[in-house]
Amino acid sequence: MYTAQLGHHFHAAHRLPHIDGKCRNLHGHTWHAAITLAAPTLNSDGMLVEFSAFKNVMRAWIDAHLDHGAMLGTDDPLARVLQAKGSRVFVFGEDHSPDRWPTVESVAGLLAQRAAEWLAAADPRSDAYIARVDVAETPSNSASWVNPALIYTGSSAWSHAIPAAAR
Repeated sequence: MYTAQLGHHFHAAHRLPHIDGKCRNLHGHTWHAAITLAAPTLNSDGMLVEFSAFKNVMRAWIDAHLDHGAMLGTDDPLARVLQAKGSRVFVFGEDHSPDRWPTVESVAGLLAQRAAEWLAAADPRSDAYIARVDVAETPSNSASWVNPALIYTGSSAWSHAIPAAAR
């Protein structure tokens, strides 16, 4: 099994007004996203994926939707106020995201969802897949999305669902 990890930094504000603590307030982070791709084979060029092809699509989406904007929840009244003022706002629960609040876990899930599309655009081969997405909002706070097809077998090895074309 081959893996490759591709990353990107972006700057975005968010808030979680539905919970107690400092995160109730609008605040910003320099976020780091790391997408782990996997495949049982390499492509004809001897690569899992051509890095720049994937990163170009990934960066374009993140820069257009999240970077230097605010990530807010669908029930956050601040979302409509900022949108009305012309600010970039990504609304969780509406804009490409089933999750209602911009937690670090939800950002990881959002990027995992998008990453499958970025991979298809960068390299349409059928045996490559998104294995994991790690997102850090600070150096000490991060969350991961792990592909549900990765299943712990109870032994010392992890098994995974390999697309039929790769078997």
